[in-house]
Amino acid sequence: MLHAIAIDDEPAALQVLERYAAKVPFLELTHTFLSTAEALVCLHTERVDLLFLDIQMPDVHGLEFARLVAPLQKPIVFTTAYAEHAVAGFSLQALDYLLKPIEFGRFLQACNRAYAQAPPAPESSPGIFVKDGYDWIRVNVGQVLYIQSDTNLLFIHEQDRQVSTRMTLADMLDTLPADEFIRVHKSYIVALKAIRKIERHQVTVGTATIPLAESYRQALQDRLLKKNIR
Repeated sequence: MLHAIAIDDEPAALQVLERYAAKVPFLELTHTFLSTAEALVCLHTERVDLLFLDIQMPDVHGLEFARLVAPLQKPIVFTTAYAEHAVAGFSLQALDYLLKPIEFGRFLQACNRAYAQAPPAPESSPGIFVKDGYDWIRVNVGQVLYIQSDTNLLFIHEQDRQVSTRMTLADMLDTLPADEFIRVHKSYIVALKAIRKIERHQVTVGTATIPLAESYRQALQDRLLKKNIR
């Protein structure tokens, strides 16, 4: 479970985050604050795994506040109506940047990214949650062999099961650990450690044969062969 707090000087914006957080099974929005001053004590005294932070704040600008709390090493997701702050936000190594009005899908993507990057519990593997029909399914990242896109559905192939979800391949790639997965075709992502064989136009992942597009071959070879990734 991720423990999060949110800072925004607009009560309505905090209500949106509270409503969205209630839909995410691995996220608990423990506190909301209307000012950075109120949140500062919480950041120093309580468990905070994720910080949702508005930028246009009346007391301390959100970007400046992020710099002030940088030594605490809290993952930050900026929430703002102003796209022009995105570059500055990412320069502070923000986990994500959500533009208002925030869509639930983007909110969930940011939460999944935070969940995947959080230090795993002892003897556990990182995971992400995806929506399968009316259910939330936990996908064990370490068990994923490859992911296939078919129109508006993704099929996640683990070692012992298949999970489907409505999500784009690009969003999934952004959510997964970047050093463990790579795109090999417009419709496929594969786990680097699961690749058994590379051929001219295909790769073998487990017992499956996955098409390898010309435009992705060099990047795959660089990752697997030149850097000795297993």
